[in-house]
Amino acid sequence: MDFHYIDSNKALKEFCLKIQHCKFCALDTEFVREKTYFPLLALIQLATETEQACIDPLTIGDFSPLVEIFENTSIIKILHSPSQDLELFYQQFNALPKPVFDTQLAGAVLGYANQIGYADLVKRKCGVQLDKKFTRADWSKRPLSAGELDYAMDDVRYLIQMYTDMKAELEQRGRWSWIQADFEKMSDKKVYQLDVSVLWKKLRGIQKLKGAALNNADQLCRWREQLAIQKNRPKRWMMKDEDLIDIARFKPESHKDLSQIGNLSADYVKKNGDAILQVIKDAEKVDPSDYPKLPDFSKLNTEQQAIADCLMAICRVVVDKNQIALASVTSKKEIDQLVAGKTESNITSGWRNEMLGKYLLQFLNGEISLSCVDGRLEYS
Repeated sequence: MDFHYIDSNKALKEFCLKIQHCKFCALDTEFVREKTYFPLLALIQLATETEQACIDPLTIGDFSPLVEIFENTSIIKILHSPSQDLELFYQQFNALPKPVFDTQLAGAVLGYANQIGYADLVKRKCGVQLDKKFTRADWSKRPLSAGELDYAMDDVRYLIQMYTDMKAELEQRGRWSWIQADFEKMSDKKVYQLDVSVLWKKLRGIQKLKGAALNNADQLCRWREQLAIQKNRPKRWMMKDEDLIDIARFKPESHKDLSQIGNLSADYVKKNGDAILQVIKDAEKVDPSDYPKLPDFSKLNTEQQAIADCLMAICRVVVDKNQIALASVTSKKEIDQLVAGKTESNITSGWRNEMLGKYLLQFLNGEISLSCVDGRLEYS
């Protein structure tokens, strides 16, 4: 094998000492999450210019040498679509790699594809067709086969080469500065801290509720999340979204009321009924002025729709000029919200603002206009 298999504190310390002066560190993880709230970190893959390793976190107790590598800002950490990996590092080590380079985000900014997959990017940039044989492997089982480990290492083998090529292309096309703030944000611990006050926003069917019912849903979401954390089980196992919505709407006052809602079994009501009823009762103590509120957005009128069409026209001109997919930058819903007055969004921040958002705001402020020149749309 062309990589180390590290399964002891001593081996990890020695390996990290060996790579502490490297310039680049490619990272990826394998984890299992089907039956738990917190993902089980099952493997860490790492590659530098000179060394490669599979780190077995199931047999290691002291990760401080690896944390030192994470926090060594002279080493660039390269990952592909790293949000889950970074969240896992934060939960496991209370530490995040810094600085970070995300090859998926770089690919979007360079116009390769919206959310391009790792295998597709490797094929495009390195001319290598990756094997998908072990896509559904159970990474928590031991021992892992040589084939499984080699497959896992493929996820980091090509990242440094892709970083070198993509960084040069970003600089050559004047786009490196666009995404630096996005990369810096990826290493901000605040991004991965749980905010229970916004959990309700992710509920399917939340648009059906308002007022006290919406407040009930908010409080039930907080309870469900804490119960899932306590038991380390998926929150959907604690209560399904559709049942939570029904409970929030009908405000049951007894076990009998609960048993008539959704698919709640008698056993479930017996175990959790008192806690759920207490959540509903406590929700009544929340001042109505503190109730959560759904976004205030009404359908655009005829004039606003015309303005939104103009903004979409500018979008198409800009993305065509920059050879990038429109879906990588914005959406019709986001444009409609911009016309309705919501000026703080993805399109008006970071690299999207540099590429497109600032022109949309200039149009809305009457600072630029659309025109047709020789059969082509232009804005100036």
